[in-house]
Amino acid sequence: MSARYDQIGKTYTSTRAADPRIAQRILELLDLPVGSTVLDVGAGTGNYSQALAELGLQVHAIEPSLVMREQAKSHPRLHWYGGSAEDLPFPDRHFDGVMMTLCVHHFSDWQMGLREAMRVSQNGPLAILGFDIEFKYNFWLYDYIPEFIQVDQILGPKIGEIKQFAEQELKVSFHKEAFPLPKDLIDHFACADWARPHNYLEKRYRDGISTFHKLDQQSMQKGLDQLQADLEDGTWDQKYGELLEREEFDQGYVFMRLG
Repeated sequence: MSARYDQIGKTYTSTRAADPRIAQRILELLDLPVGSTVLDVGAGTGNYSQALAELGLQVHAIEPSLVMREQAKSHPRLHWYGGSAEDLPFPDRHFDGVMMTLCVHHFSDWQMGLREAMRVSQNGPLAILGFDIEFKYNFWLYDYIPEFIQVDQILGPKIGEIKQFAEQELKVSFHKEAFPLPKDLIDHFACADWARPHNYLEKRYRDGISTFHKLDQQSMQKGLDQLQADLEDGTWDQKYGELLEREEFDQGYVFMRLG
C-alpha cells in the first residue's frame, strides 16, 4: 500500500476531499462523546481525520505512505503517525474508537488490520466506509474499461467475510448499511463521478483513484478514447443520459460498524 501511494499520492489532494455527508455518518456510527480519542487507520492525507477533528473528536491518524503524510492536514486535535494497519504502534485499549475510510481493500492482511483495530479500541467501535465487491454493478465506466471492476475484487474482502470474521473471530457485533453515492460528492473516489463522465478523462482525477494505476495502461487508454468520442458525438447521452436525472446512484459502497 505504501509504495503505491508514494507514487499516486503526489497529487492526491487536488481531487480528494472530505465529503461532509461521509464525515457526519462516520461520526454517527462511532457514537462517541465530543473529545473522545479516535484512530484513523490508512488516513491518507487526512481529509477525514481533519473533518472528524473539526467535529470535536481527538483524532490520531496513521498512514504508511510518507508522500501522503507530507501532505497531511493539520488541526489542533489531529496527531500524525507513520505505520500500517496490520501492526499498530499503540498499546491495548488506547483509543475510544477507530475509523477506516476506503482503505481495507489495500491492507496486506485485512483480518489482521481489523484485529489490530479491535485491540487498540477496547473492541470498538470501528466505523468503516468500504464497498461490496459482490455488488451487481451497472456502472457505465465498466463498459469502457471492463478491467476496472476486476482489480479491487481480487484484493478486497467480501462483506460476508468481514461479517463472519467480526462475529465469529472478534466476537463483536456487525452492522452494514448501503451508501448510494450523491451526484455532487466532493470526494472523487472511483465511482463518485458517475454523473460527471468528463472527469474521468482528466488525469488529475484518475491520479486520485488507485484502481487506474493498477490497470493495463494501453487498454485503459483505449477505453478512455472511446469514452471521449462517445461524449463528443452524443452516444454517451443516448446510452446513459437518464442517470443525470438521479440525485444518487447505488454502486455498492457501504458503511460498516464493528463493536
